[in-house]
Amino acid sequence: MPKITVESKNNQYGIIYGRIDDYNWYALVQKEKVSYGINPVTLEKGDGKVSRLFVYKKFSSKIPNDFIKSVVADYRHKWNWLEKDKKELITRLVNYLELRYSLKVLKSKAK
Repeated sequence: MPKITVESKNNQYGIIYGRIDDYNWYALVQKEKVSYGINPVTLEKGDGKVSRLFVYKKFSSKIPNDFIKSVVADYRHKWNWLEKDKKELITRLVNYLELRYSLKVLKSKAK
């Protein structure tokens, strides 16, 4: 099972970044599900909170092609790139983000 960490200090909706296994990622997570978000079940466009997702390995800026080779997934309201052999990893990350940002803290009123 991949280890997912969130490195953002902000625990609200918006741009979130972190790591999953040996990859870095950042995502734009909406407060509500949107029609252009990633569906967490199918990974298709529609009915998800994650509207942008970029997953990559660290790369050397001295070698231009390293950046292209390092990209595993790129979603900006649609898939621009998704490595087929990393689909399970991406599914786990999208589901994690959906669950994490669906949880609501309830405050109880002390009497």
